[in-house]
Amino acid sequence: MTIDFDRDGGPLDDAMTSARSGAMIANHTGRLILTTEDPSASPDGEKLIAAMARADLIGARLDERSNRLGTGPRDCAYRIGDGFLSLVSFTGCAVRIATAPDPLAPFCHLRFPPLAPHPQLYAGRNTRPPRCRDCRGRLENWRERTAQWANQPDLCVPCPSCGATRPPWQWDWKEQGGFGRRTILIEEIFPGEATPTDALFDLLRAASGIGWRHFYVRD
Repeated sequence: MTIDFDRDGGPLDDAMTSARSGAMIANHTGRLILTTEDPSASPDGEKLIAAMARADLIGARLDERSNRLGTGPRDCAYRIGDGFLSLVSFTGCAVRIATAPDPLAPFCHLRFPPLAPHPQLYAGRNTRPPRCRDCRGRLENWRERTAQWANQPDLCVPCPSCGATRPPWQWDWKEQGGFGRRTILIEEIFPGEATPTDALFDLLRAASGIGWRHFYVRD
């Protein structure tokens, strides 16, 4: 696998770009989301950031002018670090990652939202109805329930097929959505284009003392 790693934002050599254009895989809008296996867990954010900085997963912090992708007032965002490609594995024969902050174009970076007061739903146009873990029935009207979940986070949801009830985060969302209080968002990753390595999960577990999982959301 070849990765054109455009860290400084400069153009690739024209001849090289032309020769590779047929094999180049462009990143599309989406994000890879890391969160705790227990969606109600609340590991310390500063410890996580420090651990990822030591591993060079993250680089310099981005200011508000550099980050155009919806960072909230209490979010923090970072450029990807030199160790990013050893901790996140990309698929395909060639991938171009834009990493230089650009006010006019999306670029790959990491965001750290503040700790949510309760498990928060992350979903997008790629999210499909979650399935009951007992009978595998689908919750087709899940989108109509999101406002209620936001106001009543502990509300159990009955399965329309078997009647089993459980909180929304205990349904099976596959890797197309999910819940979490503490999340790490890797922006501009198309769903399925990249996966966290075992080394990254080990790093997060060592920093937090708990297990982690991942899924993808596309706006």
